[in-house]
Amino acid sequence: MTEQVCYVAHDNGRVTAIVSGPRDVTQPPESSYVEYTGDQDITFDYYVSNEELVLKPDAPSSDYVFDYASGVWTYDLSTAKHEAWSMIKVARDIEEFGTFTWSSHTFQCDEISQRRIQSAVQSAQLDNTVSVTWTLSDNTTQVFNATELQQIGQALSAHINACHDKARAKRSEIDSATTEEQINSVSW
Repeated sequence: MTEQVCYVAHDNGRVTAIVSGPRDVTQPPESSYVEYTGDQDITFDYYVSNEELVLKPDAPSSDYVFDYASGVWTYDLSTAKHEAWSMIKVARDIEEFGTFTWSSHTFQCDEISQRRIQSAVQSAQLDNTVSVTWTLSDNTTQVFNATELQQIGQALSAHINACHDKARAKRSEIDSATTEEQINSVSW
């Protein structure tokens, strides 16, 4: 039986390639490598320290990057800012495409509902005698005239603008953050 061997190429401790197979056919990579003959399945969750393979500890969060020189996870402000902004955009979209209220009536405003409202507003602008029976978010119906439809369109526009204004303010908070605590304090 041919002995199995695993060669782990690395650059400053970061595992860059894992080559395994029978010793008589497996050749080590040309870069720095560590020979491993143990029973453990080697993955990219390992790093090389003092010519030994070491399993990385779990990352505290996705905002941390592994420092191969010290063997610890370090907070990465740039990654954290990117993650925080991604979370704000999701929250903005949920609010923008949720509901809005005009004159005590709550309207759905997902993308299809927004198109329908815009279409009704256009009809109202072309014909000031138009009236539309509208299904509200609670599935009740209400009849709106042309003036009301235009006001509903304005309320939708104000709702969307408010969501984006709020998101821009949160983006500014994120951009000016210099610590993990400041990033973690930014929420929708």
